[in-house]
Amino acid sequence: MNIHRKLMTGAAALALGLGVGFSPALADNIVFWINSPLASSPDAPIYAELKAFEAETGHTVELQPVAHMEMERNLTVAMSGGAGPDVMALDIAWVAGLANAGLLMDLTEQTAPLAEGYQKGPLASGRFEQRQYALPLYTNNVALFVNNKMLADAGIDKAPTNWEEFREAAIAMTNAEKGTYGLTFGGSRTGAFQLYSFIWQNGGEVIDDEGKVRVGEPESVEAVEFLSSLYTEHKAMPDSVLTANSWDEVNAPFIQERAGMLVSGDWAIAALKNGNPNLDWSVHPLPVGKQAATVIGGYNLAVNANTSVGDASWQLVEWLTGPRSVELMGKYNRLSAAAGAAAPEAIAALPEEIKPFMEQADAGRARPVVAEWSQIHSEVFGTVWDSVLRGQPVADVMSKADAQTKSIMGQ
Repeated sequence: MNIHRKLMTGAAALALGLGVGFSPALADNIVFWINSPLASSPDAPIYAELKAFEAETGHTVELQPVAHMEMERNLTVAMSGGAGPDVMALDIAWVAGLANAGLLMDLTEQTAPLAEGYQKGPLASGRFEQRQYALPLYTNNVALFVNNKMLADAGIDKAPTNWEEFREAAIAMTNAEKGTYGLTFGGSRTGAFQLYSFIWQNGGEVIDDEGKVRVGEPESVEAVEFLSSLYTEHKAMPDSVLTANSWDEVNAPFIQERAGMLVSGDWAIAALKNGNPNLDWSVHPLPVGKQAATVIGGYNLAVNANTSVGDASWQLVEWLTGPRSVELMGKYNRLSAAAGAAAPEAIAALPEEIKPFMEQADAGRARPVVAEWSQIHSEVFGTVWDSVLRGQPVADVMSKADAQTKSIMGQ
């Protein structure tokens, strides 16, 4: 059930009621849908932040938390009917589809003077067909989690920093008699999400900035061959890689100390701490191939194209995603996408397990922001990963995927 909570400070209410300080004609109520983890309790940091916004602007905010699995569907249904919230939090993968459907307000003119205030990768995730439709509320990326004891027992004294060291560590920690493996990885779409960083690290592309499909190029094929061979050739991944379609399933071998490495985001931290409090682990930037790259995730804020309170809604988006987001997201142990969050002093203030994610933030890459991306990810790349793990020739699979992607894109 969605929770409805109207936030209004006493000072703002008095000012609005008496016409002192703020003009009632200029004060609006903004309905705001947010992903529910950010509003999980009455004392969640977002509530205090919205009270500060109300006190500053005179607007009021009606906050409605929505579960991640329900958000995209609920938004599409409501907004297609001309309803829905004024401001909404969007997984970055949803922006292109909603913008293409004409459901999001074009924020290009408002955001242009502010662009330097955001990290490039997260900012790009809110852009569709060279127009800006969303700004980043927070960002994340994937890094390398390492079981320190398993690595040391394998005779390796530091976490891998490049692909060759990564391969060697994965093989060294694999022991069939003990039932241990070097790396736990996802299957289907989850594995595909983990795969994108390696394609980019090898100089490959999926769909480039000009919209050209490049799935079948040698650099992309080589990256898939490198990663899939850790299972097909070296048996350095458990068989769960064939069926692990949730992060809980991906995390399990690492938590159980059966796998020495895990490629995941900051969302894994709580799962590891809760699943095995005695686990000795650390986080490191992804091992680098030809270049550094890491796939980013996170949530953006956008405005409903049908809102009747557009100016107030834009003010809320600017407020929550601007410099104040560094402190706000810090209260959640999440990464702000503001440029200032990547400053050395800001990184130094982060918890140790969070620092590596921000240290590699400059290498963050958004998945292709095209309207067809959800279909491509699910129907093409989920199948690619499953097919190569089951022994199909990588070059053949990628050639077929290239043709499928071009067909979906109308190329």
